Amino acid sequence: MALVVKTSIGIGFQIGIFGALAFLPIGTTNFPAAILWLQVFGGAVVLSASYLLVARPAALEARMRAGREEQTPADRLALGLMSLALLLPVALASRDVFVWQLLPAPSPFFQVFGMAIFLLGFVIIVMSMLQNEYAAPTVHIQEAAGHKLADGGIYGHVRHPMYLGFLLFTAGTTLWLGSIAATLFATISLSATTIYRIGLEEVTLCEELPGYVAYTEKVKTRYLPFIY
Repeated sequence: MALVVKTSIGIGFQIGIFGALAFLPIGTTNFPAAILWLQVFGGAVVLSASYLLVARPAALEARMRAGREEQTPADRLALGLMSLALLLPVALASRDVFVWQLLPAPSPFFQVFGMAIFLLGFVIIVMSMLQNEYAAPTVHIQEAAGHKLADGGIYGHVRHPMYLGFLLFTAGTTLWLGSIAATLFATISLSATTIYRIGLEEVTLCEELPGYVAYTEKVKTRYLPFIY
């Protein structure tokens, strides 16, 4: 029951944050693209969380094992930068669509393509949680939970698939909202901050997680297929 309550609070918090980021910068809720996105996001989160609560509650519990007492200052900075790169583009997209209009608006086709990218990113995030019960928000070895290497499923192709999901989630969202400028900002800023954090994370994993060094030799793609 405690996990259900925490998960429900987390869902409400996420929807509230994204709603505030979409509407506060423009001072109105008259933004149909953002309203529809919030409805799709809210439905997807509720459905996926309900499934995880029944099928893989340990995956949700991992997201709540913050491990802040073990987090290094460098990782704290990396996490903060990544969080900004995840959230800020939504506010920038709203502001750009209604005020700045820095670049031409995407066509309806590309907006729909953005929604598809967002949904793909969301699916990858959920798959990452399903296949790795130790995917906590901070970089630390979860000894009390019996932390072990996840190298199957999507982890057999990408070493950090959840980060790839975050990139597609954010870039797809801003494209759907109608801002190419915010999409470019999201892609560049989130890629840069994520690559920085992966560098820090893999030092810890190579040193402390049994089998991780051999895993890096087997799975070459860290984050971006064919690129990094």
